[in-house]
Amino acid sequence: MPTATTLRRHGSIKPSGHSVVLPAYDPALRSARTIFGNRVTTPADAGHVLKSGHNSRKIGKTVLKGKWRGLPIYTLTLEERATCPRDCAAFAYCYGNGMNWAQRIVAGGDLEAALDRELDALARQHPAGFAVRLHVLGDFYSIAYVYLWKRALARIPGLRVFGFTARCPDTDPIGKLLNGLSRMMWDRFAIRFSNRGLETRGAEIADPGTPTSAIPCPAQTGATDCCATCALCWSTTRNISFARH
Repeated sequence: MPTATTLRRHGSIKPSGHSVVLPAYDPALRSARTIFGNRVTTPADAGHVLKSGHNSRKIGKTVLKGKWRGLPIYTLTLEERATCPRDCAAFAYCYGNGMNWAQRIVAGGDLEAALDRELDALARQHPAGFAVRLHVLGDFYSIAYVYLWKRALARIPGLRVFGFTARCPDTDPIGKLLNGLSRMMWDRFAIRFSNRGLETRGAEIADPGTPTSAIPCPAQTGATDCCATCALCWSTTRNISFARH
């Protein structure tokens, strides 16, 4: 049986509940960029844009339970704020503010070309299927980018996707497209909407002591080790709450 050591290179850090909050005058906040500009890289310089979940302390290498059991997990990290809607509730206190080592991939056409190549290669490498976590940092940044994932799901039957978006599911064109796709393909495209007041398929940031009807993230409460040992985010449409980092 795999252990936390074999699933992840790094152990968990318990959320402090006290995020690094950027002041309104901070240049990174005003220009919608990361504060770690030296960690932004092009797809060509990144080596691979999709990284094994083994490299993430929160994700894990291989799903160990539920309907996706046995699938290897890969992650994609984009630049926080640069790809996110400005009305994201966590725009100023994004947990990327504390991730000085994370490699952020530049969004755009080169990324999308690299994703098509790498997804097809992973489909050949893992004929039984694989999962992709979108996004460790960043968000869905364009309608064309969402369509890339829609085409990939149609082209690669073994592809599974899970993650979060701060896009509004009702008014944002990108969010509306994501909302329709997740409703139609939840078993393969489990994207949750963060802090948008949805009754299902939602994610909430819950400060300590704040009442919530959502399920607290088991990996944060210590009930399980990481995403790979949990599977809750894609196994239920019930809302899940997360403590601030």
